[in-house]
Amino acid sequence: MVFSGVRFGCAVFALSASSFVGFSLLRPFSFTTTTDEPKPCQNQILWNHQWDNSDNGDRSRLKLIILVRHGQYDVKAPSSGEKVLTPLGWKQAIATGNRLRELGYKIDCIVHSNLIRARQTTAGILSQLDQVQISDTGILELTENSSSSNCDNDDDAPVRPSPLFSKSYPLLESPLLAEGPPPVEPEPCSSSRKKYVESLSGSELAERIEMQNQIYSSFQYHIHRRSINEYLPPAFHVKQPVEVILFVGHANVFRYWLCRALQLPPEAWLRISLPHGSITELLVEASAEKKTCTVVALRIGDDGHMPIELISR
Repeated sequence: MVFSGVRFGCAVFALSASSFVGFSLLRPFSFTTTTDEPKPCQNQILWNHQWDNSDNGDRSRLKLIILVRHGQYDVKAPSSGEKVLTPLGWKQAIATGNRLRELGYKIDCIVHSNLIRARQTTAGILSQLDQVQISDTGILELTENSSSSNCDNDDDAPVRPSPLFSKSYPLLESPLLAEGPPPVEPEPCSSSRKKYVESLSGSELAERIEMQNQIYSSFQYHIHRRSINEYLPPAFHVKQPVEVILFVGHANVFRYWLCRALQLPPEAWLRISLPHGSITELLVEASAEKKTCTVVALRIGDDGHMPIELISR
């Protein structure tokens, strides 16, 4: 073990040294020194243990939040209900479902967006988790029914029972997860994005702000230390020491959630890449004794379970 570790360290050092020498031959460089002392952390960047405004500080718990981006879809479709998964997108969803089954997580609840591409991705995942045919999830009927493939009429409900079927998992659907622009513009912001925002009419800008507020609300509603039992009927109440919640949704929403959960500047959301069908994991650990609640990203945008021909962004 030690010997292999030394060999690995030497290999890395040799690679770094060769790269360093090669760079110096092509381009001169100089070293600068400074006497500045490291600056202490400022108050505004200290971790806020009440980040979720929870009043459940009297209970310790672990909560694993899994975020899966939908598979590749038809971006040129004229309406939201027609933006269905491509054949590649279906393969990505199935591959991700197989990966989640291999990981062996006891998933306590699955929550998905109400957009058709997220519903289809959830169906592909369920086909592997439940070991059933995709048709057994009820997705084919939803896809054929154009009115159901769009957002349902009950859009005011933050969560509702999913129209999909599972023999093993409680399923919820949340319109709050629907795709939209995060509440803040990214930094750095491209000139084309600035021009686009400036070109919006009053009604278009109002609609954009409404969508931004929705994604802001989605984080407050879904990402917290509280138990999923608040949203499930008693028959499905979780009694495990670690709750595992799987969300299936969209990159813009999840990238914003990541920044907020890790207490990073929300303007950094566009610096994160979440490929189609990728898996992101956040571990929320609350300690009643220490009065703390921390969040750790266990993986971000992981698509290593897919063969190279299935990877897309």
